[in-house]
Amino acid sequence: MRTLIALAFAAALGVTAAHASDSAQAGSAGNAQVAAKEPASAVARTEPVTTAEARDIAKTWMKNNNYRFGRVGDVRSKDGLLQVELKSADGIRFATLKIDPATGQIVS
Repeated sequence: MRTLIALAFAAALGVTAAHASDSAQAGSAGNAQVAAKEPASAVARTEPVTTAEARDIAKTWMKNNNYRFGRVGDVRSKDGLLQVELKSADGIRFATLKIDPATGQIVS
């Protein structure tokens, strides 16, 4: 399930595992041409995102954005969105991620 969430999150940001591996192969292969692949489509959900899944999405977001010492705080539902508090190692809130429970995408 975590892999599915991570892939959906990566697709939402426009980064796919295929593009990441192509970049790594192109960097190691020198001037070799690598054919472009189609981006992965968003995963269709039949159930809303749970609070545990929202925590996983927030952890993935923090890891991808190099917040190594941060942690995920409280998750609450407000205005039809899941709001996930991001806290520093000291427990001080520094950001709040808003996640659409229907799609699992981070809303700005």
